[in-house]
Amino acid sequence: MRKSHRRAPRPSAPPPPPADPVLRFKCPCGASLKIAPSQVDGRGVCSRCRRRILLEGKTGPDGRIAVHPLLLDDSERSSGRTFLIEDHFRELSPPPRKIGFRCPCGRALFAKPEMVDRRGKCPGCGARLLLVGKLRPRSRAVEIHPLVVEEPRSGDTMMIDGLS
Repeated sequence: MRKSHRRAPRPSAPPPPPADPVLRFKCPCGASLKIAPSQVDGRGVCSRCRRRILLEGKTGPDGRIAVHPLLLDDSERSSGRTFLIEDHFRELSPPPRKIGFRCPCGRALFAKPEMVDRRGKCPGCGARLLLVGKLRPRSRAVEIHPLVVEEPRSGDTMMIDGLS
């Protein structure tokens, strides 16, 4: 009985990389934006400047689609769909020097960002507070929510700046 030896088929060339799921471009205002390929040749609204733009797509010699945004006048109304363009990155604002909040007594106070999640004392009513910091999900800004500490420990409280 003869065994047949078959050679394994040679591997073919690797498949081309998948098409980029998003197309990146710059709005005339300078914002770096991205859209899905299905949104090419549609109308959109920039997430930074809120202006309406027409997203013309042109295919280059390498087969990639380049997006060329054109600003639309407010007079150009169409029955076509207009969508909000996704922002590629957001500019980070510098951290605030002071964060405003209100003591439970109602007095407006300010604290430095380093005091978040630390203890402080209201100069008005003398309440000892725990300055709980929370991050706003959309703006990424820090908020302070003061909690009154029932049993303060000595030596770990600072005077908080009051609003005159």
